[in-house]
Amino acid sequence: MVSEDLSVVSLNELGEYLDEVIKRFYGAGRLLLLPALLNMRSVDCELLGRLCCDGSSLTINYRVGDFVSVIKASLGSLSRNMVPCIMDIRRMPPLSRFVNAGVIRVSGGSLIVNYWDDYEGLLNASGMAKNVLIALQSLVKCRAYTVGMLAKCANLDAGDLYEALLTARLLYPALLELVMPSGYTVNSMLGRLGVGALIRVGELMSMLGTTEYERVVIVPSPLINELAIRVVDGGWGIPKPSLHRFRAGRVSSRANVGDGVVSVRSGVTRYSIPAMLDLVRFRGVVADIGCGFGVKGTYGLRRGASYVILLDIDEYVLRLRRSGWAVDRVVADARMLPLRDSSIDVAIVWNVVNFIRERERALGEVRRVCRGDVVYSIYNAANAHWLYGYEDFLNDILSLGKPLAIRRGGNAQFQAVVRVLHGEHKD
Repeated sequence: MVSEDLSVVSLNELGEYLDEVIKRFYGAGRLLLLPALLNMRSVDCELLGRLCCDGSSLTINYRVGDFVSVIKASLGSLSRNMVPCIMDIRRMPPLSRFVNAGVIRVSGGSLIVNYWDDYEGLLNASGMAKNVLIALQSLVKCRAYTVGMLAKCANLDAGDLYEALLTARLLYPALLELVMPSGYTVNSMLGRLGVGALIRVGELMSMLGTTEYERVVIVPSPLINELAIRVVDGGWGIPKPSLHRFRAGRVSSRANVGDGVVSVRSGVTRYSIPAMLDLVRFRGVVADIGCGFGVKGTYGLRRGASYVILLDIDEYVLRLRRSGWAVDRVVADARMLPLRDSSIDVAIVWNVVNFIRERERALGEVRRVCRGDVVYSIYNAANAHWLYGYEDFLNDILSLGKPLAIRRGGNAQFQAVVRVLHGEHKD
C-alpha cells in the first residue's frame, strides 16, 4: 500500500483532483487512465499514441486558465497543436500530486502504478474516471450503437452516459466517434473551430451538448475490443495486471483455400490503416472488397463516408467483425459482386486481386460497381497465384481509369488511387 498516513480522506481528495484533471482535459488525464484501460502497471507514450492518436482526428487539450485548444490527434508538442505526452513531472505538473502520494511513479519514460489497490481506490474516488471506464466497458459488452440503446443495455442514465462517452472521445479519439442527431460528428464540430482555436471548456461542452442523448450514434473503432476494463457491482475493479504489453494486433493467421480463392488473414491487419487511404476523398457509399477485418472500409466513416459495405468470401472473418450503424457485412465473391452498377462511391481493393485466379473478371466487377475512386493495392505474397510485376500493376490501374496517385514499394508492393471513368465521370 501507499504510505501509512495516506488516509481514506486524502485518497478521496486525490479522486476529486483527478476529476478536475479530466474535466479540464490536462494531458496528464490521458496518462492516468491508461493503466486502467489496458490493465497494465506500466504505460508509456507509445501506448497512449495507439489509443488517442490516429493522426486523422481532432481533439482538445488544456491550454491556460479555463481555456482548452483544438489540437490534432497526433503525439507531439502542444505548442504545435498536438497531443502532449511528457514523462516528466516538471513539464506535466498534474502528475506530481499522484507521484507525491505514492500511487504512481515516473521512471525510464514510463508511468508505473506502485500499488494497484490504491490506484483502483483512486479511480473509484473519481466520478469522472469511473464513469468513463464504465461507459467504455459497457460499449464493449453491449455492442450498442446509440446512446439510448447502450443506456438501456447497461442500465445507465443516458445523459451521464453521453457525457462520459464524449469525455472518452475527447481523451482518446482513436477509440470512438460520436455522431449527433444533426448529423455532425465531434470531429467536424471541432474542425469548424479550427486547429489552434481557444475556447472555454464550458462553452465547448455546451456546443457539443444535446438534449437528444438517446439519438447520438456511437461509432467505435476496432481498438475498443482490446480494452481490458472490468466493472464490478456498479463500481470499478480489475484483476491484478499481467506483465504482457498491449499490442496493436495479435500475431495469428489462418488460411483457407477455396474455388479460385486463397484467403489469408493476419491479426496485425485488424489495425492497419495504410497512408494511401488519406489521399482518398471519402463520401457516400464505400465498398471494402476482400475486406478481411474491415478496418480500411470502416475508416472511411471517420473520413466522410456515409455508409460502408464489407464484402469478403471468408464468412469466419466477417463474423469477427460485427455489423452496426452504417456498416453492413456481406459474404461475397469478388468475381460476382452483389451490387448494382455504378452504386459505389469509393471501392477499396487492398491486396486481394493477386489471390484470385480470374483477375480480369474481378477488375471488371470493380469497374462495373464503382462510380468514383478505387484504392487498389497488390503485393507479391509467396502464397499468391502468381508473382505480379509493376507493368502488370500499371496495366490494371489503367484499365480501371485515371490514376490520381501511385506508390511503389520496390518490387513487393504497388498501390494506387484511381478515378474510374465511365465515358463521362459520374460524380
